[in-house]
Amino acid sequence: MEVKSDEHCLVLLKEGNEDIYRYLIRVYGPVLCSYVEKIVFDRAAAEDIVEDIFVKLWEKHTVFDSLLGVRKFLYMAARNASLNFKRSKEREKTKHDAFSRLSTETISIDEIIYAELMAEVRSAIDSLPHKMRKIFIMGYIDQLSNQEIAAQLDLSCQTVRNQKTKALTIIRGLLKGHPGDRIILYITLLLAIRGKL
Repeated sequence: MEVKSDEHCLVLLKEGNEDIYRYLIRVYGPVLCSYVEKIVFDRAAAEDIVEDIFVKLWEKHTVFDSLLGVRKFLYMAARNASLNFKRSKEREKTKHDAFSRLSTETISIDEIIYAELMAEVRSAIDSLPHKMRKIFIMGYIDQLSNQEIAAQLDLSCQTVRNQKTKALTIIRGLLKGHPGDRIILYITLLLAIRGKL
């Protein structure tokens, strides 16, 4: 699904559009899972927590005034649910000492920023035209050479190069408004997390 802007996304969410709901799950689900897993140290539990958060998002989809409000809700709900899970697990194991040292300060702001950056990169990639997105993923995430991509998709190497260049231009355009060094950071992050998108 193509999302034209944050406002467009919010309108569709408030209307109860199931495609935008799936889009939000696709964009924010993996980064929220990663964020929660760093707190609870349990991948299956993290996935359950994030699933519950998206159910709550759907139940409240009409109350948000901005996409920023949606993001705040997702991260606050993830943080609170994770801490509740951790608290419950530690009680079960009678590790009260470990729990008493847990505070919200242990959740690094860097982790939240990283998750936000990843969501923006994921959203930018998702907005590329289908064939261009496929070439971009094959080249930058799967790390296939231009020749390998051309052979698999029955294209010329020049077409592959052109599509990759256009994809980067589009992504930079979508991320404009950020300082130049943040755009470089986005691309660096993208290349650093190959296979995790």
